[in-house]
Amino acid sequence: AIENKVSKGEVLNALNESHEQILFLSSMINDLATLSRAERTDKKLEIKTIKPDELLEEIAKDYQDQAKEKKLSFSISSAKDTKSIKSSELYLREILQNFITNSLKYTKQGSIIVHVRSNSNGDAVFSVADSGIGLSKSDKRHIFDKFFRSEDYRTRESSGTGLGLYVTLKLANRLNASIDVESELNKGSTFTITVPS
Repeated sequence: AIENKVSKGEVLNALNESHEQILFLSSMINDLATLSRAERTDKKLEIKTIKPDELLEEIAKDYQDQAKEKKLSFSISSAKDTKSIKSSELYLREILQNFITNSLKYTKQGSIIVHVRSNSNGDAVFSVADSGIGLSKSDKRHIFDKFFRSEDYRTRESSGTGLGLYVTLKLANRLNASIDVESELNKGSTFTITVPS
């Protein structure tokens, strides 16, 4: 009889790969569920009065430890005259979480700065700026496409569904919000969303 001996290392590798696949599928299911919600225009949004500075501070707390682990400078700020808005807190929270998560994922050193202010119309202008890998001109044109993932090897180092920013854009459309992206390869990115008052 031939004995099949499997080393401890091979077992650990198989378990790690399985774990990564489970996380990927979980992320895919979560993105698809959020997308399904965003595309249901027959369902009314739950609108409430939101204090943008308080919401931002609350969200950012969840990412302080991750930034510390990566030895990144992580700061949040808000303009003194930031006004309240009426919008969907659920959707706005999901958008900002996506922006911050992406910044953490693609920034290996440097900083992430999250800021909110009011514009002259009283709209809330949120921005997430990082010193990460940035985007090429080609990638910038496609980042909101469904299932798009950059060919940059640094992007491929982390698992992703290619749905995050596509879903984010759909959520922003539901809020009548606009998204702007400034980015340069190897010099970081700034994602800004302007949410109507």
